Amino acid sequence: MAPPNPGMTANAMSASAPMPVTGTVQRYYVDRTGFVTAMDVQAADGVKMVRFSPSLASSLTSMYPVGSTASVYVTSSNWGKMTRYDLAGTSATMPAPTAMYQPVMVSDIEVLKAEPFVMLGAKTQMYSGKVTGAISDPDSGEVLAIILDDKTMLRIPRENRQPQASPAPEGVTPLFKGSYVAAYGIPEAPRWGAVSPFAERVVATSISVNGHQVGALGFGKLHRDNTDTLFGFNIPFFGGGSPVDDPFTRSSMGYTAYSAAAPAAM
Repeated sequence: MAPPNPGMTANAMSASAPMPVTGTVQRYYVDRTGFVTAMDVQAADGVKMVRFSPSLASSLTSMYPVGSTASVYVTSSNWGKMTRYDLAGTSATMPAPTAMYQPVMVSDIEVLKAEPFVMLGAKTQMYSGKVTGAISDPDSGEVLAIILDDKTMLRIPRENRQPQASPAPEGVTPLFKGSYVAAYGIPEAPRWGAVSPFAERVVATSISVNGHQVGALGFGKLHRDNTDTLFGFNIPFFGGGSPVDDPFTRSSMGYTAYSAAAPAAM
């Protein structure tokens, strides 16, 4: 998963030989879905952001913890004004085949907007807590998930998303930092091998905020400039956020630095 590719062209889909990358792992990143899907590697020729599937996160963070030396193979292609590197092999051994196409990846926003997976026979449960943040579509502004103070991610039902252009039309449920949320929902199916800072991921079926049931108009829309990152909510009612300090301004791409002290692999 990844933020949308701003530089995708027909030429970007040409096959290329995987190239080796060796260097010190500086940090891992969480994308807007709440999964670890990228790492910064300080190579001899500069910092390279290497992206990978969520299911590889547990293996990679164990093999190459922050501060260790990683030796991997990647494919490279233009991505907007920078070069993107996608993991092709997890060791110093050249992977086969020797020519690979750039992987076609859905964006993190597309994943959050899609219908979620749940386990067969999963039961509806009640969840509650105070709002600490939100995740929204950077283009439309619709709120896709809210974060509670117990590190629960509540995915917002499609029926409770804001379809109108106005940021706050009549009937929209106010959403402020510290608001009390009570919700019924079903646990999202675990993604084996994934690593996330969230203790639980829940597919909400009904939500109330400060005692008011959320209706079809949902929470309104958030401005794009304030919703680029997962945890840096630089808007008055979500509080300030410190963007990731790195060479490629990862925060503007929807990435947030991951702390190993967060909940472990799912």
